[in-house]
Amino acid sequence: MKISVVIPAYNEEENLGRTLTVISEELSGRGVEHELVVVDDASTDRTPEILQNLSSKLPLRFFRNERNMKLGYTLRRGLEHASGDVVFYTDCDLPCLPSAIVYALKIMQTYDCDLVIAYRLDRTAEGFLRRIYSSLYNFLIRVLFGLRVKDVNFACKLIKREVLESIRLESDGSFIDAELLIKASRKGFSMLQFAADYFPRLRGKSTLAGLGIIIKLLKEMFSFRLRLWFKGD
Repeated sequence: MKISVVIPAYNEEENLGRTLTVISEELSGRGVEHELVVVDDASTDRTPEILQNLSSKLPLRFFRNERNMKLGYTLRRGLEHASGDVVFYTDCDLPCLPSAIVYALKIMQTYDCDLVIAYRLDRTAEGFLRRIYSSLYNFLIRVLFGLRVKDVNFACKLIKREVLESIRLESDGSFIDAELLIKASRKGFSMLQFAADYFPRLRGKSTLAGLGIIIKLLKEMFSFRLRLWFKGD
């Protein structure tokens, strides 16, 4: 079984090299065939140069957006280019240990499920406001869509290829995680969740927590719900 590890990147010169190296070392050490797929969202720092240098040392393929397109579009492009039997999606600041990838693979193989989704075991390092925002968002997703997932936006997800081939993702913003899980659930794909240690960002700046990002996420969420209602659901 080959796994594609898909990582969106924007101005991640401080994280990129270490993240890609430790993931590849972990998977190679466990005998897991893998590829790293990175989509650079028009970074203005040394991200493109670092990717070019790493491509001769790691099983890495990378792509670049001509302009900054935000998370949803960038992730969709990475998923489209992934060639593995299964796809793992995470962030460039590595919010979970690389060993979580192997653990998720073991869960998928043992229980023959279609998606394996991690939730953050301890979120205190995020700060009070971010924990409140996240709790409210997860609650809204549960109420509006009936999706019983503890941590919708945690970037630690393992997905079988047939799931991605069966759904069409459209979100350009951070609603992409929820859209993926909602559409997979409505198609009848099975999901299992597990608790994972969470490691907050130490280097670089997050671009996923600003007011504009939150507003776009909510707009995409309610627009998606309206489309489902008009379809009679």
